[in-house]
Amino acid sequence: MGLAVATSLWAASGSGYAQSSQTVVAKVGDLIIAKVDGVVIDGRDYELAQQMFAHDLKGLDEKARRDFLVQYLIDVALMSKDAQKRDLKVDEAALQRNFNFLRKKALMESWLGTVAQSAITDDSVRAAYDQVVKDTSEPQIRMRTMLFKVDATNDEKAVKTAEDRANEAAARVKKGEEFAKVAEEMTGTSLPATLKEVGYLDRQQMKPEIAKVAFATEVGSTTAPIRTEQGWEVLKIEDKQARKPLEFNIVREKFAVVVGRKAQLAAMEKLRADAKIERMDSLEQPQDQAAKTPSEDAKVKAPN
Repeated sequence: MGLAVATSLWAASGSGYAQSSQTVVAKVGDLIIAKVDGVVIDGRDYELAQQMFAHDLKGLDEKARRDFLVQYLIDVALMSKDAQKRDLKVDEAALQRNFNFLRKKALMESWLGTVAQSAITDDSVRAAYDQVVKDTSEPQIRMRTMLFKVDATNDEKAVKTAEDRANEAAARVKKGEEFAKVAEEMTGTSLPATLKEVGYLDRQQMKPEIAKVAFATEVGSTTAPIRTEQGWEVLKIEDKQARKPLEFNIVREKFAVVVGRKAQLAAMEKLRADAKIERMDSLEQPQDQAAKTPSEDAKVKAPN
């Protein structure tokens, strides 16, 4: 991945980087970013630096990012070489610990990739797709709503008035009057009706109390008033249609990711279950230690 990133960056940026007296820029095709006194800086170095400064470089354009990273790598080469001349020391044990951690991390990422890839087959991805299609086979509904809003929902008189108006509207529609005409005429009352026509919605896009009634009502029918947090609503079910899922070949890669991730989680849980894991990070001290005060502990350790 690092080489591909480096290639795209350099291909888009021209043939070279501003030279200094100690720097010679090599050919882009060789994936060598720079040379500092003969020390090669290549695309892999560039990728590591880019990962290190990923957060800090947000907002910079491509040229500014490239200039910063290449100069940083040049400076690292210069200063580390001079440090060696001065015989400066580093904590080798800490470096080894860092190396061991990074190696384990790389092995973990390799393990995750292997587990995911072994789980991703044409059959498993298709099965995941078919399950989602089955779970979302419920139709979508297009409807009109007539709302009689109650501003003070704890005002029983206002709630009852709104209910009466909603019942009146529903009765008129059921007798044959047009839903929109009834709503229009009732907007001139002290408790006006608000008419709204919505496009096709599934159950998750509706209020639960609305969805429960809407999906149980036939197309062309008008419901009895439904109590909601806003007041009372009357529904006219205009149409129902089967939801058409995206074709498998369009979403296959997304389902492949899901299949791989599920396999990773299952494998991780199995490793945890089979292992003997002892956590030592409890914030609670053992009772025998907690009973000691700092001064008592100091007395125990103090020399005679």
